[in-house]
Amino acid sequence: MSSGNLRAGIFVATMTGLAEMCGEEIEDALGAAGIESDRHVMDGLDTNSLGDYNMLIIVSSTYGHGEIPDNGITLFEGLEAGVDLSGKSYALFALGDRTYADTFCAAGDRWDAVLSACGATRVVDIERHDASSGTLAEDVAGEWAARWAASFV
Repeated sequence: MSSGNLRAGIFVATMTGLAEMCGEEIEDALGAAGIESDRHVMDGLDTNSLGDYNMLIIVSSTYGHGEIPDNGITLFEGLEAGVDLSGKSYALFALGDRTYADTFCAAGDRWDAVLSACGATRVVDIERHDASSGTLAEDVAGEWAARWAASFV
């Protein structure tokens, strides 16, 4: 897919705002690669918000016991109810903390499962950022997006 017909939507599920900072870095990396994108915090969004994009990029933290952040619940539940995303590609940047081994990046895994079940195709391995790794999530997010975005140009 060339960037000429690629329109990416970056959708952010966050509790503290860190995932939103990651989304900003991903948006910058895509722009540098020549890919048009729009970034949306998931507050109040439903599955209709996905329609304009053929590439979906989900940036999601995990909180509690592997839960989707509150602002992403409506969109997530809409996807769980079933929507046809065949023909759409997606990439996933998950935030978590390995000190919570049982639920590390569990929300990211849940997004992956629901997008796949709706017929979307993941185009790059899930990037799982570990809050206890000593790296800044937003730096890792930008570098991750820059690595694969070049292959779509």
